[in-house]
Amino acid sequence: MSGIFLTGTDTDAGKTIATLLLTHALLQKGVDVYPYKPVQSGAEEREGKLIAPDAAIYQLLPELKDQELSTYLYKMASSPHLAAEQEGVVIPIEEVVTNIQEKASDQEILIVEGAGGVYVPLNRQGYCIIDLMEELKFPIIIAARASLGTINHTMLTVEALKNRGLHVAGIILSSTVPEDEAIEQDNRQMIERLTNVPIIGTIPYIQNISSYLANEASRSAITENWRIKQLQEVEVDGYEKTI
Repeated sequence: MSGIFLTGTDTDAGKTIATLLLTHALLQKGVDVYPYKPVQSGAEEREGKLIAPDAAIYQLLPELKDQELSTYLYKMASSPHLAAEQEGVVIPIEEVVTNIQEKASDQEILIVEGAGGVYVPLNRQGYCIIDLMEELKFPIIIAARASLGTINHTMLTVEALKNRGLHVAGIILSSTVPEDEAIEQDNRQMIERLTNVPIIGTIPYIQNISSYLANEASRSAITENWRIKQLQEVEVDGYEKTI
């Protein structure tokens, strides 16, 4: 069993696009990889069926067309615990953990995309995304904005994860807004220096990026210089595993 947990510094930090591109990059290297969004709030109803919009982005990859890539869907675009409450239910934490572990046992690599940042609650008792990550013990990749303010947010996220004894394998920086290249470049340098975590890839600012990434050549153009080798040895259940 092997997995990667892809979390963010907060909401809209680029997790879904980072998950898509990381999946693409690993598929290009012949890795049996499967992205999965276990809990999705802000689900959309289409033709009488709830759809996870994040998982729908993954399906830009032809290998994933028509596959079920998310399980626990809630309509309200809010923290998952509140979205579930609005529907009169509680997110079944044990079931979520078991479901992820079973999916990971069937794949060479399962990429699990979290919801929001590490302290997003999944229930009213205070069980958060970081608690889920601690149970799974997968290596973690952080999706962070490349723009002004990211150094602080990324540092706090790395510190929180390391304080739980979790292995942060890399960071992906996403230009979610137009920004001065000099600022973004300095952010990259300072984040690597301060966290001692490699930045394995960057995502440029592109309007309508989902449409752009529907093209395989466009995906490859972004990921061709990603430092995937940085992920070749990750520790899983106390053992080093080569991706």
